[in-house]
Amino acid sequence: MEDFNWKEIKEKLQKAVEIEVNEKELAVKIKILEPNVEEAQMVGNMLKSEDEMKQSLSAFINQNQPIDCDVEVNQEEKFIEIKFREKEFWEKTHQLFNEMFFGDYLKKMIEAMMGAFGGIFGKED
Repeated sequence: MEDFNWKEIKEKLQKAVEIEVNEKELAVKIKILEPNVEEAQMVGNMLKSEDEMKQSLSAFINQNQPIDCDVEVNQEEKFIEIKFREKEFWEKTHQLFNEMFFGDYLKKMIEAMMGAFGGIFGKED
């Protein structure tokens, strides 16, 4: 874990995206600010397709159950907009993206993997 410069990683993620929320329309819009988005794997992968975004959201916030939402992936203007029918999913998605890009989500995920599979990563405990 000491090999990761979490401060630097977090700063890069914060500079890579901008999140806009619209409670009235139950919409979350992620603007990709990273000029070389293809190289920013975590961010670039989000621009692949509407179906992949729906599958990811279902897995992360609804225990793999489908979520009723519309997803627009605009690769030319580099944004993703998700419009929900239920406020609960709008709130969960907004929280997830905030934690993912502006919080410690990635660090927590890596630490959990290191704890579960420590021997594979060269960690004994």
